[in-house]
Amino acid sequence: MGMSNYILDLEEQFDSKVEDAVKQSEHVDEAVAEAMKHRDLVVHMTDEEVVEYVHEGWQEFWSNYL
Repeated sequence: MGMSNYILDLEEQFDSKVEDAVKQSEHVDEAVAEAMKHRDLVVHMTDEEVVEYVHEGWQEFWSNYL
């Protein structure tokens, strides 16, 4: 159980980093670049999955303002 909690904690940290990047970036590519800096938190995800995850977060967040 300890290992799964550790992985969930890392995912939460990554989620927080992505959320901050999405809010602070002027373009989705900036948010992706920032997320890739924290790639080590989600080693189970491929680069493509990280990019898709950031794009989904970007769409969800910025759709409220467009």
